[in-house]
Amino acid sequence: MIAVKREFDLLKGVDNVLKVSGAGIKKASIEKGPRKIFVNLELEKKRINHFTKDRVFKLISGIEARKLIHVVNLPNYVLPVSYNLPTKGIVINLSPFGVDDVLSTKPGPQNLYALLVYGITFSEIVSKKMKVSDRYVAVMADYLTSLLIRFFGKQYGLLGSFSGKITTLKFLTNCYIYGSFFGVTGVTAYRKSAAASALNFKEIENKLKRYDFTTINDYILSLSELAVLPNINRHIFAGKFLQQLGINFLPALEDLGRFIAVITTSDIRGSNIVPTWISKYNERAYNSILEISRTIFKRK
Repeated sequence: MIAVKREFDLLKGVDNVLKVSGAGIKKASIEKGPRKIFVNLELEKKRINHFTKDRVFKLISGIEARKLIHVVNLPNYVLPVSYNLPTKGIVINLSPFGVDDVLSTKPGPQNLYALLVYGITFSEIVSKKMKVSDRYVAVMADYLTSLLIRFFGKQYGLLGSFSGKITTLKFLTNCYIYGSFFGVTGVTAYRKSAAASALNFKEIENKLKRYDFTTINDYILSLSELAVLPNINRHIFAGKFLQQLGINFLPALEDLGRFIAVITTSDIRGSNIVPTWISKYNERAYNSILEISRTIFKRK
């Protein structure tokens, strides 16, 4: 079962999905916000060539359909996209861009398009319209493992004399993806993760019981205590990702919907919501994850 995070640990309690009343959303909304997005993107329509195009323009072209897009200013919410449970609407938050209206230059057509792609992807998973199989855990863990090796490999010796720790890194990362994204924990997760990483988990099973792999805090703790990334903590971990990939990537480390939304959005060239070059860290795994996105945007 897909596990939707309530709030993020790396972002110090920021809500993943919102629970704002209809009246609250209306109060925060930009006048004719969805219409303004439509006008901006219609001018760029011929230049857009992406598998998400039909679904995006179907959403913003229909007057009734785009009522599900809430273009708002929420100064206390640091993320540019969310999903509002009471209204079942995609939330586009302009506050992170430092503007209080949809302008021709800010956030800009490419970013507006990317925000809609992110929002559609995220909403499909949060609302459970799209069911993601845990058969994708291995490629998700493979991609995250590649990021960790790239960001921390030299500092923690994963590229040198301690390269044998990569097997343990793959195992723990699989355990975390199973637990945090799909709610699969305990021996079931250990066995599946062992199969994906070729690790005999029996040798460390008693130690594994100390960790709650549904939380990124315990995942980071396991990386430290099992000597994969010795003495790493949440601040070092989050700081490196923040430095390399920006704040909008951090939620992808804790929630399945955000993870897939970030991967999908990164495929939109010309936008800067998330880095558009992150496929280079592991192109095989990246493209496998993108299959989920293609399925989402084939839906009617």
